[in-house]
Amino acid sequence: MLATIASDRAICPRLPGVNSRAGVTRPCRATGLPGLLLLVLTPLVATNAEGAGTLTPEQIEAIRASKGVTAIRIAESITIDGVLDEAVWKRAQPATDFYQQSPAEFAPSSRPTEVRFLYDEHSLYVGAMLFDDSPDRLIVNDLKREFSGRDTDTIAILIDTFLDRRTSYGFLTNPGGAVRDVVGFDNGRKVDTSWNGVWFVRTSVREDGWSAEMAIPFKTLRFPNRPAQEWGLNIMRVIRRDNEVSTWAPVPRQFSTQHMGYAGTLTGIQRVVPGRNVQVKPFATGQIARGVSGTGGWDGDGDGGLDLKWGITSSLLLDGTWRTDFSQVEADEQQINLTRFSLFFPEKREFFLENQTSFQIGLVEPSGQDARRDLVPFFSRQIGLSGDGRPIPVVGGVRLTGRTGQAGIGFLSMQTEDFEGRPGDNFTAAHLTRNLPNGAALGAFYFGREASGSADFNRVAGVDLFMAPRRSLEIEAVAMASGTAEKAADWAGRAGFRLFSHAHRARLGFVHVGDTFQHDLGFVRRRGIGTVFGSYARVMRPADTTARLREVSIGADLERTADDRYTELLTRIGGLNFTMLFSDGGQLNVQANTTFEHLDAPFVVQGSTLTIAPGQYEYQDGSVEYISNRSALVSGSLTLGTGEFWTGRQRAVSGGLRVRVNAHLAASTTLSRSVIHLPEGLFTADLAGFRVDCSFSPRMFLNAFIQYNGATDAWLSNIRYNFVHRPLSDIYVVWNETRLPTVTRRALMLKYTHLLSF
Repeated sequence: MLATIASDRAICPRLPGVNSRAGVTRPCRATGLPGLLLLVLTPLVATNAEGAGTLTPEQIEAIRASKGVTAIRIAESITIDGVLDEAVWKRAQPATDFYQQSPAEFAPSSRPTEVRFLYDEHSLYVGAMLFDDSPDRLIVNDLKREFSGRDTDTIAILIDTFLDRRTSYGFLTNPGGAVRDVVGFDNGRKVDTSWNGVWFVRTSVREDGWSAEMAIPFKTLRFPNRPAQEWGLNIMRVIRRDNEVSTWAPVPRQFSTQHMGYAGTLTGIQRVVPGRNVQVKPFATGQIARGVSGTGGWDGDGDGGLDLKWGITSSLLLDGTWRTDFSQVEADEQQINLTRFSLFFPEKREFFLENQTSFQIGLVEPSGQDARRDLVPFFSRQIGLSGDGRPIPVVGGVRLTGRTGQAGIGFLSMQTEDFEGRPGDNFTAAHLTRNLPNGAALGAFYFGREASGSADFNRVAGVDLFMAPRRSLEIEAVAMASGTAEKAADWAGRAGFRLFSHAHRARLGFVHVGDTFQHDLGFVRRRGIGTVFGSYARVMRPADTTARLREVSIGADLERTADDRYTELLTRIGGLNFTMLFSDGGQLNVQANTTFEHLDAPFVVQGSTLTIAPGQYEYQDGSVEYISNRSALVSGSLTLGTGEFWTGRQRAVSGGLRVRVNAHLAASTTLSRSVIHLPEGLFTADLAGFRVDCSFSPRMFLNAFIQYNGATDAWLSNIRYNFVHRPLSDIYVVWNETRLPTVTRRALMLKYTHLLSF
């Protein structure tokens, strides 16, 4: 590779008969509840009912078709230092004229951006100049890998190498040179944020803005092996202090910026081939621990293993792992369960996070929205973790993901070792899909657990259908049946649709889980039920896109759960919600719910001796939540909840505070308390967390995460040092400590990884 790396006040809008005189707008003076409602709702009256913006679909398509840029082949060397001082950059045609996605949909971006593309036989080079009249006001929220692209000034290069208008590679950076890379599927409906590619970036802040240089080796990408390449291309820029998002080819606000159906094209790349696409990453670990084995002394051991990636074809990837190790993974965030159902903890282990979209079945919730957990067809935390979260040694496994023609493939096989007298298990997951016309896909899947040396097993098989007859409408249908040793077979399923237009968001769905349905590779919140759920929200936006209030939504939710024979009502939850989004990214949420519960068996509140007797209950509760601007030097959140709780009352308060000293150092704390008053007594549930994030550079990090769980009276500490000594090669030093009332466990771990790429 030829590249080298160098180290006001509010103003009421004018509406006929409202605060208007001879075209003069005067300051708002709102008093009392009527005045507050006037302040909130008056700017929304002028909103286009469908929020169609200033461009019709036909105009958007015409602009998209005109968005083309050519990469120039070079023989010169490019120094990746963030400064576009090589003369060859001037030869390249720049991608310019960006369109806002928000706040002023389809309006020209408030500040110009120029992005140029060069290439040689090894790499694609990207040079971006992001003009800004106040570079001292650029926001860099952090430097960690996988930084939040919406809480900092950002440039993102989105490339659709197969020109299928559905998938994309994303390469993001901020003015501090942080690295983030993602792979998007189904036009951003599914995003693999855990994908890590080998590429290089440096940035520089200048008097007229900031610039970025990237080198993306062709062996990092998968693309067709043909003489000339034509790739889909879009570019996203975030100007965070204005909370402005713009794209080179315009994308309507309700869609992800990774919707490649709206992308332009990148041409000019010829006579390049992907590499052999083989990556080998050996690793070695060592640790000393005390109290883990039940003894008071220190025990030490060491181990090693290997991870492998092989691009079998340009669109099929084989991953292998031997003596798999997850010791560097950050600790789970503690939760206190005040329900009678299982808690959901997200997956954090890198191997299982990679390419997880190949095993996602049915609708996936958009980014920023809470997902329903009634029935998750594939849940990788069931592999290599005990019921209480302790690691079970993993011997190894293989995974095959990707596409061949119109077919999508996802296959996973993992073997665990014996654990506490229980034999090891072999886990198998397979998901095959076939693309159909008009954005539809039909799939079949199998998930199985086979115990080694015994007849114990669990097998689940099913089919799934996804349809998108319109860009703003998605439909799902999933059905599966289970078979388990010494347990009757049963079935589960899910169906529904989601609508997300400019002004309307709606969801309607149905979930059935049989009483004896068992899924050892999935997550089932509740068995023996049939649930119908729905939600609707009306979204309104001010005509004045510079107003402090950016969006208001008013909605309702309803959920009704019966037994799996549909003869008896078990749960009914109805709610109203109100949300305000502000121009700085902050938001206010208000929620009011009414709940009916039919309880067949006693229910003990976790961590207490309080018992809810069988019977029928109906109670109401509500909450108010405010989340401030996450990109500010000081940001936070506060949630207040109150209402009835079964036979008594509950008061809950939670909040968080984050202080960012600079791009290198930030500290945050979270606190929550729930106080439950029942006739049997009083119960208080406390959670606390404290975190320090120190980024010495985009390649060296120190993170400390300390938690307290009042339900178990436990203190948990997780301190991690990470140095990226070369791309995708790491050194980790991790300290874990758990303090319980009866025992204290401590462990110090060292892990070294080294990537070899061919």
